[in-house]
Amino acid sequence: MLARFWVPQADCPGRSTTSGVQLFRAGRPIRLGIVDDHPVFRLGLARTLEREVDMKVVWELGTATELIQSARSSPVDVVLMDLNLGPGQDSLAATQALIQRHPAVKVIVISALLDPEAASAAKTAGASGYIPKDLPVSETVAAIRSIVSKRSGAFVFADFLSPRNGATRSLAASSHGLTKREQEVLTELRRGRTNREIASKLGVSTPTVNVLKKLRVTSRSQAVARLHAEAAGRPYT
Repeated sequence: MLARFWVPQADCPGRSTTSGVQLFRAGRPIRLGIVDDHPVFRLGLARTLEREVDMKVVWELGTATELIQSARSSPVDVVLMDLNLGPGQDSLAATQALIQRHPAVKVIVISALLDPEAASAAKTAGASGYIPKDLPVSETVAAIRSIVSKRSGAFVFADFLSPRNGATRSLAASSHGLTKREQEVLTELRRGRTNREIASKLGVSTPTVNVLKKLRVTSRSQAVARLHAEAAGRPYT
């Protein structure tokens, strides 16, 4: 594994500094929102982050349904967004909608499985970072501070997977009976390409229809989430 997370380059999240624990703006802490459909993980993450003197969890949600309303009624600086919110939920579409309405909010996508294509799709949706759920607390906290820091510079993107993990992901795709061309469509989809871009590049008229049907999902984000779960050896629920 070559890297653990993707965040702005200018402020390295692995580096502990005195300025890292200064309050955010106007003497107030960094306001956080959490969206994750697993209550135990969500509660544990909230309690962990609340121990930091410069952070405050304002709200936590099990779905993205009330995300826009929550951000409007109780503003936050950063939202930690689970990539896999389960059937009927599209975390990347929710990320894009949130940023369109509240451009000052930073979204960090969190996932149980590191995947460069999913991270690329998150970046395309407007996310400011992509980190694994098993990242050590100190590094998660440092990543949040880095993203809200005024010193944050250009984004960097790294390869998160070893060759073995990439092969596992391909096996998960082929197990659903996807043809070689459909697997190419899925690869482009996971890179955040639009249907028009995929159609133009691969020369297909309805690029995602058969892929979604074979994966038994209804959205692009759900397709990515299903393969993530299966590549990690856990059921998609």
